[in-house]
Amino acid sequence: MRPKKYTVTAFFSCLLMFPLLTHAQDFRVGEVLMISNSGWKKTPDGVKPSIQQDVIKKKPGIHMGLFKADRGDRNGDFLLACSIDKASNRTILPAGSPFTDEMTSFGDSEEMKPSAFLTDPLAYTEYRLIGAEKFRSLPAVRLLGIHYIKVREERATDFDQFVVEKLHPAVGQLLPDMQLLYYKAVAGENEGTYITIFTIASNAAREKYWPEGKPETAILKQAFLPLRALGRELKPYLVEGSYLEEEGGAAAYFESKEWTDFLMVSQ
Repeated sequence: MRPKKYTVTAFFSCLLMFPLLTHAQDFRVGEVLMISNSGWKKTPDGVKPSIQQDVIKKKPGIHMGLFKADRGDRNGDFLLACSIDKASNRTILPAGSPFTDEMTSFGDSEEMKPSAFLTDPLAYTEYRLIGAEKFRSLPAVRLLGIHYIKVREERATDFDQFVVEKLHPAVGQLLPDMQLLYYKAVAGENEGTYITIFTIASNAAREKYWPEGKPETAILKQAFLPLRALGRELKPYLVEGSYLEEEGGAAAYFESKEWTDFLMVSQ
């Protein structure tokens, strides 16, 4: 799987002291997903994010995650992500990037603030899950396969409806440990663009479908076989040449040629 390069009160300071993972907890995907677009002054290799237990109790709908790419276009890169369970809770956080020194920290010292790591903590994109009201629940996972799909500008409005009516009902609960979720950027650097996220429970789950260095498995082929007609319906909404063709794999049209798999950095 393939992204695109691209006065807060003391209360808020305490709110998001980087509640990345409580122990072995997975990253809970939400209706709102904010992704840092910043480059890195230095990478957080070896950093074990400090966990503030009280944060999750105070604001259980907000989740932060640190990820490292292990496949795709940005292999080796790090990614910061923040999710909010419900779009209605977006106002809990101030507008703009949640990855600033006032909002987030890798640890307790000045050297662990985002500005020590990120070239531009204000650079971010905010995505909203299309048709979120149709979902009863969203997954908690350890792997985000982010596909930066390219939707034809003249078909964007129709595409949103297509996602709600056909795509999400078919792939939003595709397998017990893998779902395809479609998000649209509503603020930040890439406003108006789309991504598909292959939310995968774990690296072990991914290996069941795309084993490292080996062809995709029969399980994956069987899962996407009934979706071939839907994939062909999806094709006209996408910029020609930006997607995986039918001869390229089982998930033809659903996979973008621009993608990266990000695996969560555990505590």
